[in-house]
Amino acid sequence: MASRDSNHAGESFLGSDGDEEATRELETEEESEGEEDETAAESEEEPDSRLLSAMESTASLEKMPAAFSLFEHYDDSSARSDQMLKQVAVPQPPRLEPQEPNSATSTTIAVYWSMNKEDVIDSFQVYCMEEPQDDQEVNELVEEYRLTVKESYCIFEDLEPDRCYQVWVMAVNFTGCSLPSERAIFRTAPSTPVIRAEDCTVCWNTATIRWRPTTPEATETYTLEYCRQHSPEGEGLRSFSGIKGLQLKVNLQPNDNYFFYVRAINAFGTSEQSEAALISTRGTRFLLLRETAHPALHISSSGTVISFGERRRLTEIPSVLGEELPSCGQHYWETTVTDCPAYRLGICSSSAVQAGALGQGETSWYMHCSEPQRYTFFYSGIVSDVHVTERPARVGILLDYNNQRLIFINAESEQLLFIIRHRFNEGVHPAFALEKPGKCTLHLGIEPPDSVRHK
Repeated sequence: MASRDSNHAGESFLGSDGDEEATRELETEEESEGEEDETAAESEEEPDSRLLSAMESTASLEKMPAAFSLFEHYDDSSARSDQMLKQVAVPQPPRLEPQEPNSATSTTIAVYWSMNKEDVIDSFQVYCMEEPQDDQEVNELVEEYRLTVKESYCIFEDLEPDRCYQVWVMAVNFTGCSLPSERAIFRTAPSTPVIRAEDCTVCWNTATIRWRPTTPEATETYTLEYCRQHSPEGEGLRSFSGIKGLQLKVNLQPNDNYFFYVRAINAFGTSEQSEAALISTRGTRFLLLRETAHPALHISSSGTVISFGERRRLTEIPSVLGEELPSCGQHYWETTVTDCPAYRLGICSSSAVQAGALGQGETSWYMHCSEPQRYTFFYSGIVSDVHVTERPARVGILLDYNNQRLIFINAESEQLLFIIRHRFNEGVHPAFALEKPGKCTLHLGIEPPDSVRHK
């Protein structure tokens, strides 16, 4: 009995050890299967983790500042743009305003327009094209200008004076561009005039300013502006407007210098200011009156040279007068006579113009040269002979209303030739006569020598 039990006990013991080994083998197999399952699970979860990492990176980019993001709200902005494009319409054509008076210059035009209040507009495109000229060829290219602006006006620059231009405008937004407005004609102001300084005359305290228009048919009036060369502080330009002609007489201060400017004006605008012309009242400048010139005399284009070239018998002395000098102040000019042995220089009153210049009588005062060193002076019915040791090549004449005298001098040596004292009560004309062929040259705008002025 005991042995049987011990055998059974031994069997039981052996059976127990076998079960443990089997159990361990089973656990080992289960662990290896678990590890394989975990590896498979991890391999299945790896794409999901990469996707999550990419999403986290994208989220981090979205959290970055806008200035550093290259893809900021791309999808959202595209969606919003599509939505706004469906809501915002293309603008209506703008309404171009007619050209305003006095809004142009010689090279610029100002353009204004209006638009519908409901329109959303980013900018305007304004076009300008020159109208064909009468002398322009049919196939000749026409230049077109375009400006893009934000405001409802613009200024076209660098245009041609006195020209017509077609102008139109279109409105633009992100939806599209409007149709063009109706075209309107704009015109630039006249060309800038030019002051003819050589033709301007100065007589003591007055000056006659003359100018030349570039396009007279396009000009309605002129404006003359002037100021002193060295003006006191606070003294600005003085002006005369509405001038119809091409000259104006202006009262000035004697013995001073002035700058003059002129502008041309029409209904569309005012030209640019002309270049300055320096006019001095320190000397006398006058023009020769060509209508008073004898047919035998020739007056140069500059108006300062008188020539007598014909050798023929004449019934009267060939002479010519200058513009009338006002009866005030002092007037001085010089004359050079060449190749002419006999001539006359002096002044005559306005009443003597009809009777013949520099004739004998009480209406003319002059110097007569007929011999190399002999000069005869005629004044108020009196004749005086003067002999000089040196023949003057250049004669200066000073008409002094302040001291009632007419002085003749040798302009080169300032030697006094003769003084005529007379009460001059009216304006007079400078007078010149050539009795023999030769040439007489005028020197104007010169100040009289101090030795003569205060003599």
